[in-house]
Amino acid sequence: MVLAAVGKNGTGKDYFLEYISKKYELPMVSIGDIVRELAAKDGLELTRENLHKTSQKYMGMYGQTFFPEQIVKKIKESGKDIFLVSGVRPLSDVKFLKEQFGDEFVLVDIVISDDMVRYGRMLARGSERDGKDINKLREYDEGEEKIFQTSETEKLADVVIKNDGTVEDFYAAIEDFYAKYVLKK
Repeated sequence: MVLAAVGKNGTGKDYFLEYISKKYELPMVSIGDIVRELAAKDGLELTRENLHKTSQKYMGMYGQTFFPEQIVKKIKESGKDIFLVSGVRPLSDVKFLKEQFGDEFVLVDIVISDDMVRYGRMLARGSERDGKDINKLREYDEGEEKIFQTSETEKLADVVIKNDGTVEDFYAAIEDFYAKYVLKK
């Protein structure tokens, strides 16, 4: 089984995957790690804008499925029964992973309904790449939508988890998901 999460920046999609990875000792790979490696190799500072440019560059050179192809290689080489994938964004990623893994690929959409809540959580994580105002967050959202059409990707999710409440609420939702979708298989 391959689990992936989608959602806007700051919704908790990586937190969701990291929680499962740590708690259940499951391997995880990130498309973002591959993008960061390539951007660094190209001598670029690791800003959100440069990472978007790097994604566009390599997808332009090698095709829309370049990044998921790298992920599939890592998953298949691992020999693990369950693998987590972070950084899925464009529709082409999901379609490619669905082709490769069929029903064993589960996509989870992590949602926060209020941009101010999402923005507050992003500030709390203290990452330089997030920017320092709500308008920058919305600008990033627009950029991601333009490049990756993430709203279309989210429509393909097998499961939607709302992250509007407390951390404890989110943990409970993750545990519920794990029991229903992972343990049952």
